[in-house]
Amino acid sequence: MPSLRIPKISIVTPSLNQGRFLQDCIDSIRAQNWPNCEHFIIDGGSTDQTMDLIRQNEGWLTSFVSEKDGGAADAINKGIARCSGDIVAWLNADDFYLPGAFQAVADAFSREPGASFWFGNGIRVDERGVEKAAFNSNAVRYDRRALVEGLDYILQPAAFINRRILDEVGVLDTNLRWSFDWDLWIRLGAYSQPAVIDTQLAASREWEETLTSNGGFRRAEELRRLAERHSGQAMTPGALCYWLDSINFFIAKSSTFSRDTSAALFELWREVQKDMQQLNVDSSGNPLPKDAATSLIGGASNTFDRRPLTIAVDLYPLIAGVSGGIVPWVQGVLRELARLFPEDRVVMFHRPGQPPLYVDAANVEYVPLDDHPVRFYAEMTRHCESIGVEAVIRTYPQEQHPGLPFTRQIFVIPDIQHEFFPEFFSKQVLAVRRRAFAYALSCGGAIATMSEHSRETMVSNGWTLTDDVFLMPAALPEELRETASDSDLPAAAAAFQQYFYMPANLWSHKNHRRLFEAFKLAFPHLPPSTGLVLSGNPEGLNDVLKDFKDLPIVHVGFVPHRQVAALFSRAIALVYFSLFEGFGMPLLEAFHHGTPVLCSNTTSLPEVGGDAVLSCDPTDVPAMAELMQRITAEPGLREVLSAKAKLRVLAYDWAKPAQELRGALDRVARNPIEYPERQPLVSIVMPTRNHAHFIRQSIDSVISQSYAKIELLVMDGASTDNTVEILKEYGNRIRWISEPDKGQADAINKGMELVSGDILAYLNSDDILLPGAVARAVRYFSDHPECDIVYGNADYIDVNGVVTGSYATAEYTFERLMHDCCVCQPAAFWKRRIVDRIGPFDASLQTAMDYEYWLRMATSGAILHHTIEKLAQSRLHEDAKTLAMRGKIFEEVFAICERHGGYVSFSYFLGLWSYRFYEAWRGGGALRRVAPRAYKLAALIHFIGQMMRIGMDREKTAYVGRTLFGVVENRSPGIGKLIRKMWANSTTLRQRFR
Repeated sequence: MPSLRIPKISIVTPSLNQGRFLQDCIDSIRAQNWPNCEHFIIDGGSTDQTMDLIRQNEGWLTSFVSEKDGGAADAINKGIARCSGDIVAWLNADDFYLPGAFQAVADAFSREPGASFWFGNGIRVDERGVEKAAFNSNAVRYDRRALVEGLDYILQPAAFINRRILDEVGVLDTNLRWSFDWDLWIRLGAYSQPAVIDTQLAASREWEETLTSNGGFRRAEELRRLAERHSGQAMTPGALCYWLDSINFFIAKSSTFSRDTSAALFELWREVQKDMQQLNVDSSGNPLPKDAATSLIGGASNTFDRRPLTIAVDLYPLIAGVSGGIVPWVQGVLRELARLFPEDRVVMFHRPGQPPLYVDAANVEYVPLDDHPVRFYAEMTRHCESIGVEAVIRTYPQEQHPGLPFTRQIFVIPDIQHEFFPEFFSKQVLAVRRRAFAYALSCGGAIATMSEHSRETMVSNGWTLTDDVFLMPAALPEELRETASDSDLPAAAAAFQQYFYMPANLWSHKNHRRLFEAFKLAFPHLPPSTGLVLSGNPEGLNDVLKDFKDLPIVHVGFVPHRQVAALFSRAIALVYFSLFEGFGMPLLEAFHHGTPVLCSNTTSLPEVGGDAVLSCDPTDVPAMAELMQRITAEPGLREVLSAKAKLRVLAYDWAKPAQELRGALDRVARNPIEYPERQPLVSIVMPTRNHAHFIRQSIDSVISQSYAKIELLVMDGASTDNTVEILKEYGNRIRWISEPDKGQADAINKGMELVSGDILAYLNSDDILLPGAVARAVRYFSDHPECDIVYGNADYIDVNGVVTGSYATAEYTFERLMHDCCVCQPAAFWKRRIVDRIGPFDASLQTAMDYEYWLRMATSGAILHHTIEKLAQSRLHEDAKTLAMRGKIFEEVFAICERHGGYVSFSYFLGLWSYRFYEAWRGGGALRRVAPRAYKLAALIHFIGQMMRIGMDREKTAYVGRTLFGVVENRSPGIGKLIRKMWANSTTLRQRFR
């Protein structure tokens, strides 16, 4: 018979400089609302904000101490000595409990009071507390043999100890640093059987400064000795796994060991896997049912246990020489991937002709496909389905995609520079990049990037919905390890006594013009015959150099690898003052050759360069010039940097990124096809003024929605009818504000600043949301994470609510939206992230503010979707602006179409002249009867005049030309393919329409 007594639960939190996480820990205990609980914090003398946090929360704590201790085990023992609970546990300051944990433990205590400890499942979270995965993807089980022979499968934050039995077996062994919890589980289990709680109780935060991530071989040896102590075996299969994993980690980071060593280690690991099968555990080391088929060990941190996969690689985005450093990066990782995992099948899909990169391996094959992206990805889809591809590597984000689940795709993204320097891109190119990256960041199963800086920028980006963003850093390409002779040096560089070297395409973010300005400033103070040598794609050189013709600057174009090696070897320094880098591969090339590096102190370059570089602000031209002078004049400086450089390059190799990629491929291959369902808050703003006769129906249509998480804010513009009285009747079911405003757009903007939903909408107080509309919109966003705005179909209704027709919505294309407003505003929902990008509604507009907003979204790179589901009703009546202000509508539409699209559609010219001929004056009706088509000629003449003006404006011609190309390509891929080929082969076209 279960006891009705509420057990007392005691929690100890050891902490040392974990202040940034401690509040989450404390809050998770408070949130349990357990009536019989005590919480002790044992701080080891923190020097961060820990003590401030403790004092702020002192009222919720039983007690605390802050003093030096002998390590985590000693601190926990101090806390346990203070505990008086029936159940005792410790919760590290960077971990936290999940809701309902204490109740689940108390229930288990009631059912099995004699258990030595109770343990459950949990989740792994990243440094920010975002869930990465379940700790155990299967049912939680206890198996003493697996525990004793080297597998600690118990999640410590989810373990709670029977105090009575703890007093019998003794507290933690303070001689242990990494395995004191494991030792305790084994000793407790020897006294009496533990009890399993098959539910998630706690979150374990996994980040680089945790004890388990910093132990290395010392941790592996402690684990081996502990397994030996309890099993009597000097080496158990589980202990050997920890050893091999540690060996592999250090071999991957060292250049001392050959590839053959790594391969031999891999084969040894595979043999040890066979021994692990006898322990009856799953691939993460968790016990299985006694009658279950065993599987090989190899948890998330192990890089060896990989079942063979069929992997597709999309090479369409890459063009050798044009795509920059991403090509050698991807090639280096794929080459090592093929070597380390020879049982995988890797299929490379590329455009006709030579592929942009080549990996010579028996398990790699190449398949050329059509040059047009639509056809390319259609053919790739069919081929992948026929060979059973399990995971896809996308080498760069594209707007077109294979018809394969996004959750099974890994996108390779060096950086998101365009979000930091949008001015470096034309408006249309920026929009294309944003749409392509939205698919990758929102839909991809995983993201591979080059540096921690890039990873952080992506994780914090509003479009990043995947929680699997992993590091896949670059190393020095094999082709660039050659030793060059003086004869390999290009003649233009050999003409200088010494030179600075800058290898980069002439992209804006590479900062060439400031480099030239710094060189000009430093030049009078440099030794005679000092030059500046550039290499890479020379396209656009004359424009960049036009103000620096008098300087000794030469561009050698694309050069072979041996010449690149010679250029680095002879250079006085690499100058790389880039404004934005996802990694900075030229730094590794310079390090390899012992070439000093002068570079930016921003983005990823400090991370890659460490103390082996001289750096400064890339916008500070005098500082750049000063570094150039220092490296040529300061005695011993080049030698010091050269020595550091040769050590620095050893930190990077291809094995680690290849193993990280292979781990990610395993993860995405197991991903579900469907996206996780999200339940975001939906905020609806309702602007109103003197609509008392309609507003009740509008409000009721919102608050009666089946979706629960909705907030409605009514912004009343100081109505003089009985609107406010109606609003008061709703009590706390709605929020409302009544105050003067500057019009509808101003009211909406003020309301949007006050709501907090992730999905936004506004509903005029005479329009109606149909039942289920919000739930359908939320479901659509969940199914299409890349989507920024979804709009549905809608009916027109009259003053009495009678349906009078259908709104002319249509499937979205930009040219269709330019033709007329195919987005029905009351049936539209959009995400807050797009508002953060484009800002509020244009309050200067009186009639077309919603149309301008949709066009602004579209041209900013938003992804607009149409759903055929009917979501709303739009009311037309005499007071409606769309009926009362026809002339003003045309004035505003013409202005915003030209602003955002560069042209006005012929349809609007027809509408304008029809209005002017037949509606804007008293004789219009008679004229319509006499000359019903007269307006068309005036519209045509007006339209032709617009086209002539566009033709005389180079910028507008390029802008409109790109729009027209999109229309042509969608309707005729063959013509689009021809235009693409002409573009690729013509510098003039690229400059004319860039």
